[in-house]
Amino acid sequence: MEEADDVWREVDYESAWAPFNERFGFVANYYERVRPAIELPPESLVIDLGPVFQHDGPRFAAGEDAISAAAMRSFVWLADDEELVALDWQHPAYRYSPGRQATSAGSPVIPVFPNGDYYAHMTPDLRWGTFGHPWQQTLTIWGADLIADLGAELLTWLPRHPQSPT
Repeated sequence: MEEADDVWREVDYESAWAPFNERFGFVANYYERVRPAIELPPESLVIDLGPVFQHDGPRFAAGEDAISAAAMRSFVWLADDEELVALDWQHPAYRYSPGRQATSAGSPVIPVFPNGDYYAHMTPDLRWGTFGHPWQQTLTIWGADLIADLGAELLTWLPRHPQSPT
């Protein structure tokens, strides 16, 4: 079994963020609590993570783990052999294989659940992905396939956020 560090390849930070910033107009702002930090594509779903954040201890940990597991399952099923790009604001960026991550011995280097920073996972061509906003406590999912899979699963127990266009 591989270690997670063997699955994740660090890539140039600026080159990894440039397509995301160009498409979504990302603006980091700790104080903004209402407007999204990205320009939401029409085909996106914003999940409210507030019900997870309102708890601590085991309930928070279980919610965080459930979201992370659901996202990894969706990534594995949808990405097939394709690598994804993972972004962590002001930290190294990576490419990784969700399939190899799922069978590795370690945790993902960059989580999906935004517990402390902005995190994004996406296909290199940006056709689908996730963007986690820690201060607004949201997870934006874009792309029809990922919305139909991960979005549908999360909506069984988490509410749609008022920012959500769909």
